[in-house]
Amino acid sequence: MTGKLSKDSAKASNEEPYFISGNTTLTKCCSFDPGTAEVYKENNRLLRVPQPNIALSNSLDLSQSNDDKYGWSDFQGEIATKVADFLRPHFDQVVLLLGAGASIVPKKKKDDSGSGDATPNDSYGLPMSGILKAIDDELSASGSGFYSMDYMKQLAFPNGLPSPDDNDLESILSQFEKAEEFVPEDNSENYTVTLKQIRKIIVDKTKYGFDDQCMKHLALINFFNRKVSDGNKLSIVTTNYDTLIEEAAAKGSYTVFDGFTFSDTPVFDAKMFDWNLVKDVPNLKTREVIYDKKVMNLLKIHGSLTWKKDDKVRTVRRVSKLENLDSPLLIFPSTNKYEQSYRAPYSDLFYKFRELLNRPRTLLVTVGFSFGDTHIFEMVNDALRHNDGLSMLFTNYSIDSDESSNLGKLKQLIDEGYRVAFLRAALNDDLPTYLKMDENA
Repeated sequence: MTGKLSKDSAKASNEEPYFISGNTTLTKCCSFDPGTAEVYKENNRLLRVPQPNIALSNSLDLSQSNDDKYGWSDFQGEIATKVADFLRPHFDQVVLLLGAGASIVPKKKKDDSGSGDATPNDSYGLPMSGILKAIDDELSASGSGFYSMDYMKQLAFPNGLPSPDDNDLESILSQFEKAEEFVPEDNSENYTVTLKQIRKIIVDKTKYGFDDQCMKHLALINFFNRKVSDGNKLSIVTTNYDTLIEEAAAKGSYTVFDGFTFSDTPVFDAKMFDWNLVKDVPNLKTREVIYDKKVMNLLKIHGSLTWKKDDKVRTVRRVSKLENLDSPLLIFPSTNKYEQSYRAPYSDLFYKFRELLNRPRTLLVTVGFSFGDTHIFEMVNDALRHNDGLSMLFTNYSIDSDESSNLGKLKQLIDEGYRVAFLRAALNDDLPTYLKMDENA
């Protein structure tokens, strides 16, 4: 066999792209016929053929031996090589953009055959659909005293209910907020109480802590921190409310510049991002300094469980997670978040994020962020199109997308020649394998 798939064979298989960049696409094809082996491809050329046992990449035999079939672990190695090639150029700075997927821990990681259970472990992060289900379950519980989600929708959507399959928490919460002032007086009080409870459930579902046995945030920080040149800091931007990055950084003895002052009662001051940590060169009369390598920026662009507004001095303070704030300063998932992002401190954080994206020789790596947030998509898309020195590696548990979606538009940049790569991987599952990260670091 030469390695090309026919149209009929393509129809009989489920193709799952794992890596896309430039003129290279690595794909796993799972046949719908029971008992038929998986097939791996680079573009349209087979990397593994069930019979005879020949593995080809651009006409090169990749079989390990006659007795050793080219399988899942070999395919992972091929992906890791392509990722390493993409990351090989020198970068002055690295920006990591973390979304909800970075906090998700699968019930079972992929094994050597590629099988696993990607269902989120509900002790840790959940996707928006999982949070929506948790809200629905809690409000509907007997004796809760709150309106059910179905009744909230009846009050908030007087012109027609959304589809029962609509799991878009952002659009639902947005409509709940817009309708609050128009709800009939008899329902108004309990409607407002229920809306407040929905926000509380969202907060409660993000109060998990860092577990280095199943979470790879510190390994991720260590890996990309080594790629940052002296004088620059690794920058992590996240929409997550949780404190996983702070806890992982503390475990790794990193100094974190998060926009708050280093004082007993930290207050937000965007100028803190301009500072670095250095020391004089010992025993030499020189102006040269030594930069501390374990220093990083953290931009929590949607707020944090540990932020609170101090109305007395009209500022934002950071407190200990142990204080367990009733009303932390957060941008909840609603269309109103775009308006909120133009208020302090969010406006300062978004300004800093944009400035980082427009620096030369910059690598942007997204982890578990699907670009459903149009505001952030537009910032990244604009930076990629106008900053020739910006490269982006997109990583997520799925890289499939509709052409009209934000993700589809970013994928189009690959065809247009921009330095963009898509990798199907999850931080707490197989991403460490593809990056060859030291998971014990």
